[in-house]
Amino acid sequence: MKRHILVLGGTGMLGRPVVNRLVDEGHRVRVLTRRAAKTRARLGDAVELAEGTVERESDLRAAMVGCDAVHINLTPTAEYAAMRAVIALAQGQLDRISYVSATTLSEENRWFARCDIKMRTEELLRGSGIPHVIFRPTWVMETLHNFIRGKWAIVLLGNNPPPLHFFAAADFGRIVAASYDDDRGVGKALYVYGPEAVTLSDATQRFIAACHPDVSTVRMKPWLARIAARLLRNPDFRDVTELVAYLDVAGEHGDPSEANALYGAPSITLDQWFRTPMDSRQGMPH
Repeated sequence: MKRHILVLGGTGMLGRPVVNRLVDEGHRVRVLTRRAAKTRARLGDAVELAEGTVERESDLRAAMVGCDAVHINLTPTAEYAAMRAVIALAQGQLDRISYVSATTLSEENRWFARCDIKMRTEELLRGSGIPHVIFRPTWVMETLHNFIRGKWAIVLLGNNPPPLHFFAAADFGRIVAASYDDDRGVGKALYVYGPEAVTLSDATQRFIAACHPDVSTVRMKPWLARIAARLLRNPDFRDVTELVAYLDVAGEHGDPSEANALYGAPSITLDQWFRTPMDSRQGMPH
């Protein structure tokens, strides 16, 4: 069954590969965006665009017209309100909502604001009665770009860094698209883990050596990196440093075997990703 899918958050590192893979699989895809011209240049002519913001109910209502599914991949500041609005506006027209959550959700981790927001957003979705699939991915390879700051590379040294199963955004796009053609994932929370487990600092150093060998490397503890992020006024880097500190405590949760069995395990390794030419349709490789 091919659907008409509205994607909220379709221009980010996890959004673009999902949008393009859905289009490739024959679905009609609409993206709600603040800047239609810029998004058109990124996503091409095959994607429908609705101009507006998720914060404005009238924009969201207009974007949902004619759609029978919504994929939500937003920042923590926007996702709970957007989910609530989508559910309220659905009025029986949606047969699917897919939502990008996170891997570390548990009651003991609700002290971390992002965890609490995602848990509350999941609760909204499960209580809506709308068929849904929740994705709980771990760390995406594309975030490694955030540690390159001009001629400098920053390696974050956690206090007790856990191994993380890095996955490529292209693999994530494939899995989400597959879930729209196979209803066995409906009602499930699916953990998405990549094929190998390495610490963030090891992954960053491998990325630098393979893709940015000419930059100078600075090693920092997360507390110092948070100060640096504020001084640099870089929200992406700030967010990553907060997550690193959190993951030192939380680690990875869940079991990816169900998602792997349903939709195929992510197969792109870090070394393969390092060798991938830049392609904005699939992600942000080197």
